[in-house]
Amino acid sequence: MGQLLSSAEEDALASVLYEAVLEAGAVPDLRVVHPLLLANQEESFASQVGLVEQLQQLQGSIEHRAPSYLKDLIGRLSTFSDEPRLAGLLGLMITMVMDMVYTSSKHSSGGKGKSSSSQQRIWELQEVMEEHLKRCRINLTNKNRLIQDFLRLEAQFSLILTQLKTCLLGGDCASSSLRHWASGAVFHTQMLIHLARLEGKAEPFSARAALEQYREDLAQIIPAYRRYKSKTISVIKRRGGLVAQSDSSCEVHEDGAMTGLTVIDKETGSSVTVPLSLLEAKTGPGQITPQVNLDLITSDQYAQAYLDRLFSDGGPVSELERFFVKACAKLQSTELVGKQAEGVPLKENAEGRREKQPKRVTKVENSEESSQTDTSLKLSIIETQPQQSLDQRPDESANTKNTKYE
Repeated sequence: MGQLLSSAEEDALASVLYEAVLEAGAVPDLRVVHPLLLANQEESFASQVGLVEQLQQLQGSIEHRAPSYLKDLIGRLSTFSDEPRLAGLLGLMITMVMDMVYTSSKHSSGGKGKSSSSQQRIWELQEVMEEHLKRCRINLTNKNRLIQDFLRLEAQFSLILTQLKTCLLGGDCASSSLRHWASGAVFHTQMLIHLARLEGKAEPFSARAALEQYREDLAQIIPAYRRYKSKTISVIKRRGGLVAQSDSSCEVHEDGAMTGLTVIDKETGSSVTVPLSLLEAKTGPGQITPQVNLDLITSDQYAQAYLDRLFSDGGPVSELERFFVKACAKLQSTELVGKQAEGVPLKENAEGRREKQPKRVTKVENSEESSQTDTSLKLSIIETQPQQSLDQRPDESANTKNTKYE
């Protein structure tokens, strides 16, 4: 039957178990890979050095598995001074591809034919990103072809993400699959942002709509992920000492006195033991009443308490939810703040929104002698303007600044 516990008592026990698993590094990692989307204008430039360092560390750990062109692109990231945002996008792609390769290397030694449906979709995402990297390298100096590649590969990437979501909702919802879906959703949003810049659009409407859709998708996926984790997590009681005499009046049928608990996650292969002394020390009289017998609490009750803590505030799932909420707000507020701060005249566009007049922006961009504040302002304006051809010569710039891509 188990022991009746109050909500506060369940929370206290769950916190002890969760903290022990967290300290052992066995809590599932759901963090989005290199979330460039949340970086502001100044942070995006400053983060390039850290990005390259991260890539080099990944490359060193799986050097024999990484394709040669990925290694070449890592070295070229720092040379993209004429198009730093493309460097960031390529860096995000490389990081994700290498992360997928690293994750795949930790799976069982069986071939792809024995993999799950979600893993198959992740490999397909990896293939599309690798193809995108190659096309970026081939057409780096050809803006029109670069846009065509973005349009084609963005559609492919979007479809595979939808298929992966279907797999997750169908029960094939491992932590690594959820993490790759979330990272893929952020990358797809970043693709749409950069595509809007290449096409000269004033605002990335598609990126905003896509990110909001992914936030809604995540709300659907989380219950499926909880069902999946409920099948992989268990708690067993550790026992020691002499075998107790059978007593029909006693609710505890295990042999020996309980000496601790072990939290097991079959998905990660982790096994973390929490001594009874630690349980008693961290669930003192102020949190658990003296009438509660820790040995009378069933293993299922302990497992359920830990699962509740895993999905509560401060856990990896709620952190992932907050990330998408913050990302949506950032994408909205950054654009609105940018318009107000720039003071650029606006005009109505075909979607009923107001966009910036390119003539005024060009004037600000060409200012040779501006203060440090004006320089920061110029960077903010350039962020939302059409990008010039990556190999454009000085005499061509005057003819292309006012060009608008449909």
